[in-house]
Amino acid sequence: MERNLSREAHLWYTITSPETMDRARDHLQAAVNIMIPQAQAHPFIADYAPVPYWGGRMEDLLRTFANARALLVQGEYGEMIGWGGALMNIPRGLREGNMNWMSTGVDDLMGQLNLAVGVCGRFNDALTQSQRLKDDEYKTGALDWRICVPRDVSIPGDNIARFYESAVYPVRPFEIPEYAPDKSITCKTGEIVPWTGVWVPADGMGKAALAFARKGIQIMQPAYPVISEDEETGWQEFDIVECVWHPVKPTGRMVPLPPTEQEPDTGDAASLRCPANQPCPQAGWWSTPAKADSRRLFAAGEVMPEFGSDYGATIWQWDLDQG
Repeated sequence: MERNLSREAHLWYTITSPETMDRARDHLQAAVNIMIPQAQAHPFIADYAPVPYWGGRMEDLLRTFANARALLVQGEYGEMIGWGGALMNIPRGLREGNMNWMSTGVDDLMGQLNLAVGVCGRFNDALTQSQRLKDDEYKTGALDWRICVPRDVSIPGDNIARFYESAVYPVRPFEIPEYAPDKSITCKTGEIVPWTGVWVPADGMGKAALAFARKGIQIMQPAYPVISEDEETGWQEFDIVECVWHPVKPTGRMVPLPPTEQEPDTGDAASLRCPANQPCPQAGWWSTPAKADSRRLFAAGEVMPEFGSDYGATIWQWDLDQG
């Protein structure tokens, strides 16, 4: 896929926007609307601990969303990161607690929660590197980022366009805002970031990702160009390049959104692959090289989990054994 600054910058800005997180809240509200009436219709369910616990957590998140959103509008991301992290625990908790008490709607309930988790997962993905580099010890030099952050732990390379676009746009737009570097503002790797938003290396993207960095709370990251990639496993090897960065801002013009480059349809289910934090494209058994004994059954639309490890990106693959 040919790199396009406006395409990738708009995805970064959209994924980290309050409007996108509104979608997570709406999916959570839809899940509550499915679950709570059935719980109220069965008084005995109040004695089944997982239901009042996770139901209460869902209602708490709905109550606290407005505060997290207001802070996000002001450029404070920490509260919303925590909100999304708490939401991402709910589907697992409900599955482990057994939902057989519900007479109908379990699939719809879990589908809405999985959609909410997908939104939160993408939000957290985009901010992972920023979160990691805000430690005060990086600012004082007590921690050396060259040793502690050897690879891009956010959304590396051009993955944001390759894997995230279809999930970010419920309806794919024909046009998007045009973006360009603001060369009047610069920040070198290791310096305190002076402006919140998307940044691009002064020499261009090359094979490195754009960066989302936050004013005053973090040091600027290096660029991480991808120097090799295993298409089967998703493993990527990075270079580490200290560089000058410029913020990326809208120009006020609209430009066409480049077409998506579709992979050829081989008609072979065995070729199915899905990156973590994306909806499962086909119900069945999947596994990932990122974790031993990872084989498990997914429903269509269920968000594929990520495993934090040194292996690299978590890429789920269709299992040849569907027994």
